Amino acid sequence: MPNDGIELFVGLIESIDTPEVVDGCRRLLSVDERIRAGRFKFERHQRQYIFAHAMLRMALSHAAPDVAPTDWSFSTGRYGRPFVAKPRQATALHFSLSHADGCVACVVSKHEAVGIDVETVSRRVAPLSTALRFFAPEEVETLRGLPEPAAIERFFDYWTLKEAYLKARGFGLNLPLDAFAMRVSREAIGISFKPDIADDPAGWRFSLCSPSPSHRLAIADGSRAAGGLRIIRNAWPLQEAAE
Repeated sequence: MPNDGIELFVGLIESIDTPEVVDGCRRLLSVDERIRAGRFKFERHQRQYIFAHAMLRMALSHAAPDVAPTDWSFSTGRYGRPFVAKPRQATALHFSLSHADGCVACVVSKHEAVGIDVETVSRRVAPLSTALRFFAPEEVETLRGLPEPAAIERFFDYWTLKEAYLKARGFGLNLPLDAFAMRVSREAIGISFKPDIADDPAGWRFSLCSPSPSHRLAIADGSRAAGGLRIIRNAWPLQEAAE
C-alpha cells in the first residue's frame, strides 16, 4: 500500500448478509473472536461483529498480501486501543474499526494517528440536550442556531468527528468530548482544543461522508502529512469470504 494513503473499507451489511457469507467470515476469525461473537444476545449483533472483524482481517491482508486474513493477531494498548501484535511487518500497519447498525467500516494506514467512526443517523435524537451534556460550548451554540433537521445532521457530524479523533489519538473516552471542539463548514473541517490539551490543530485533517442515507462516517488524519493523507476507497471485500 502507498506510504501516504489511508485505505478505507466500508460495507452495508444488507448487501452481503447471507448464511454463506456469515459462515465464510466466521472462519476468518480467531477462536477468541468467535467466542466474543457468540456472547451477543441478538443475532444481528453477532453478525455485525463477525462482518466487522472479518473485514478488518481482509483489509489488513489487502495492505499486506503475503499475510493470510486468519494469520493476524491483535493486542490492546494502555487505553484499550487495538493494534496488530503479529505478524511483525517491516513497516507497521495501523487500523481503526467501527460499526453501527447495518454498516461496518475500517481504515488501514502506515501512519498511526488515523481513526474512523460510523454512526446510524436514522434514530431519533435530541441533539441539543445531548450536546449540553457532552459537547464543547461553541458546538452547543452552533446547534442552537440551526433548525431541527440541520441540527440533527450537524450533531452527527460532531459526534462522528469527535469519536474518530479520539480513536486516532488512542485515548478512548479518557479525553472528555468537551475538551475539544469541531468546526464544520462547506470549505473545511477544523478542530480546536482547550488550553490544557497538548495538541496542534494544524496537524489534523478530517473528512465526512454518508455510506447510506442512514449512516454518517468520519475519518481523522493526524499524520501531519502536508495536505493530509489520500483516502483510497475500496470495494466491500467480504464476498470473497463465501468462496
